[in-house]
Amino acid sequence: MKKNLDLILSVVFTAIITCAATCYVFLVVLDKDDDPFFTTMKELQDVIDDNAIFEFDRAEAEKNAANGYLSALDDDYREFWTKEEFEAHESSNAGNFTGIGVSIQATEPIGDGIFVYRVLGNSPAEKAGILPGDLIVSLNGRSVAGRNYEEVYTEMGISEGETMTLTVQRDSGGGESSVKDISVTSQRFVQRYVDWRMIGTVGFIRIHSFVGNSAQEFEDALNALLEAGAKSFVFDLRNNLGGSLHSVEHILDLLVSKGEELVVLKFKDSEEIHHAKVDSKTTAPMVVLINGESASASELMASSLRDLNGSKLMGTRSFGKGIGQTTYRLSDGSAVKVTSFYYLTAGRNYYHGVGLAPDVEIALDDAQTKYFYSLNETNDPQLQGALEYLSGLAQ
Repeated sequence: MKKNLDLILSVVFTAIITCAATCYVFLVVLDKDDDPFFTTMKELQDVIDDNAIFEFDRAEAEKNAANGYLSALDDDYREFWTKEEFEAHESSNAGNFTGIGVSIQATEPIGDGIFVYRVLGNSPAEKAGILPGDLIVSLNGRSVAGRNYEEVYTEMGISEGETMTLTVQRDSGGGESSVKDISVTSQRFVQRYVDWRMIGTVGFIRIHSFVGNSAQEFEDALNALLEAGAKSFVFDLRNNLGGSLHSVEHILDLLVSKGEELVVLKFKDSEEIHHAKVDSKTTAPMVVLINGESASASELMASSLRDLNGSKLMGTRSFGKGIGQTTYRLSDGSAVKVTSFYYLTAGRNYYHGVGLAPDVEIALDDAQTKYFYSLNETNDPQLQGALEYLSGLAQ
């Protein structure tokens, strides 16, 4: 029987927001009239009410109790949100953010400056001209060198509508650098999850995450590249931790033949097989770039394109997450996420805990990893390998 759920394929790392979707069902965990757990909780509350001389935060107690109860589940991906936390979580998953939109490298204390690892798509920082690889050396004229990281991080978290001036040091090439002041205003913005461009006759598409409007952004990018005359494609899934099954299936629909088996989902008491629903938009050669932070939905897309289209995987071994989560909304508006299924790819590969081995292994050195979002076809060996391979097919 098909489950009416939005299923999640993602991994959570520090400072990365996981992808979750809502399933509006109400759960009865225990029967409070019969279970000794509720008797104990009531007796605890009576002791507190009758005897405790210090303030008691019932909402915090209930949150801690829910998290404590869930902790007995042997599931690394379990999670509980209060109603307010879940609403904020859902807003973030839709790509709604408030801020300047930069991902910075934490060092304690700060050295010469704060390294900008990534600039979020469509953010105020991107529009102001801040680039990945920039070194922020001062905020509003005050040097950050040697200061406490948490203090500076908090200072950068300006409120909506506020403006700050970042002084950035930028590599100008040839060992030279320049310094410039950039003013940026904190604003609400909807993050762009897909970037694309033409590289010669190759269409390059990077998918940062399978959340928000990523599936439609991918389709728009694919259409634009086909219209521009793309003869082959590179899909960059490096550092993509995953997202929703719906999004990755929509993308695969555009790339494989109608009716092809995309994924087998194995639930606790049932199994589903999902097939491509529409004709593919292109049969052009494809290469998929992966690395150790390509996880879950990224691995599903990569393995499906290899199994169904013969696409080459290049880079380094992927993360290895072949299980997915479902989020259930509880009656008070809170929500709980648990691992509810595992999946097999079109080639019946189960790579959980193992990862996908690339067909062509190409590693980045430490400097290339640090400056990953500054790399392009002139200094990215993994992308260069993909372009060389596709060039050879065209000859």
